[in-house]
Amino acid sequence: MPLSEKISEGKTKIVFKHPVNQYLVFIESKDDITAGDGVKKDQLSGKAIFSTKTTGNCFKLLNIVGIPNHYRGQTAPKIFLARKVKMIPLELIIRRIATGSYLKRNPEIAEGMVFDSLVFEVFLKNDEMHDPLIIYDFKNEISFLYDPKKPLSNGFFRKRFLEEGGILMTPYLLNDLRALAVKTFEILENAWAKQNVVLVDLKIECGFDEETGKLMVADVIENDSWRLWPAGDKTQMKDKQVYRDLPKMTPEARKLLQENYQWVTEATNKFF
Repeated sequence: MPLSEKISEGKTKIVFKHPVNQYLVFIESKDDITAGDGVKKDQLSGKAIFSTKTTGNCFKLLNIVGIPNHYRGQTAPKIFLARKVKMIPLELIIRRIATGSYLKRNPEIAEGMVFDSLVFEVFLKNDEMHDPLIIYDFKNEISFLYDPKKPLSNGFFRKRFLEEGGILMTPYLLNDLRALAVKTFEILENAWAKQNVVLVDLKIECGFDEETGKLMVADVIENDSWRLWPAGDKTQMKDKQVYRDLPKMTPEARKLLQENYQWVTEATNKFF
């Protein structure tokens, strides 16, 4: 089926209308790989195919255990069918191990510390603000946004809020998002553990089904969405952090990245 009208296009994917059903969309992955809110960008041949298959494997696993999500099946090497969802413009991060940006905000924590209870964080999707961490004060309808360039008040500044992207943020919705994110992490963590791979952290996005209003996991879950340390060894990581750490894209680096993305796809094939 040829793709219909484009709805939106992001850094790594394009969303198209379904030609018949208004409550379905097609999502096409791109070979673009980005970091730093798109400041760093390259083409990585094969990434779209690997990302689409990995996303399908992750969402199929979530479907098996009953986690609500928008995935409805792969229709082409780079394309999958999904429920049309009103996205909540938040990135939900779940952490098992302290690393990355978490250490910059919490310098008293040693890298590699394992959290007995998963850490849940919420970030506003806003490239211009570099996706700041949000702390909500629902009583006073204030959100505190983290800015590393603002040393006052521990790097946070206040912002009045009622809605984010047309979605009313309430403590009940935040609790539902936390529960959905934590459960998703636990399911994927267990699947990776069976292959002796540590799921260090995970980013997901959620939204409301436009037909039913049901809250569900949406967007994609692929190798840009997590940190993976085989056998718990950070030096063997297979995720996009390898690209973030590259000083420049060389032929050798490109080959390594392609091998990593392929490795992850083949590993997620074993989730079932």
